[in-house]
Formats: sequence, structure tokens, C-alpha cells
Amino acid sequence: MERMTFKDEEGACAAPAETVQVEGGRASGPAIDRLAAFEDAAELVEQQLARTSAKLDELKAAGKLRSATGQQLLAQKLAFSSTLTLMGMREE
Repeated sequence: MERMTFKDEEGACAAPAETVQVEGGRASGPAIDRLAAFEDAAELVEQQLARTSAKLDELKAAGKLRSATGQQLLAQKLAFSSTLTLMGMREE
């Protein structure tokens, strides 16, 4: 993937002017499209994490957290959580 953004001397993120157009109080363009795709992916991972956590809570209440399904869900929860950390959406 070719980066569209860069950091300036102060560490602030920016994108080249040709990748963002501002018109009528809203921004559009390739940089905004990429940001939207990133946010869509982050929302999807957050939803999957919430669903997985809810299923784990159900298994815990039933005393089946150590079952094969419970172990698979724990692994998925860790993967989703790690993905959000890598995406910068949560602290470690």
C-alpha cells in the first residue's frame, strides 16, 4: 500500500492537497475515501468484538467457558482486541 498521509515536523498528520477537496463545508477525495474505509473496518471489528464478548458471557454464565467453543471465542476476542490495538483504536 502506498501511503497517502505523512507527518509534518511537529508530528501532525496531513495529506497532500490534491487528495482532499473541501466544498460546501464538507471534505471529499481519495484521502477521505481511505479514511472512511478504515473507519468502516474499525467499526466492523468493534462489532465483532462486542458479539464475541456477549457469547463468552453466555458461556461463562452456563459454566462452559472452558469448552472448545469457549476457547475458540476467547481466541477470537484476543484477535479482535489486538487488531483494534494495532489500528490505534484502543490502548494495550
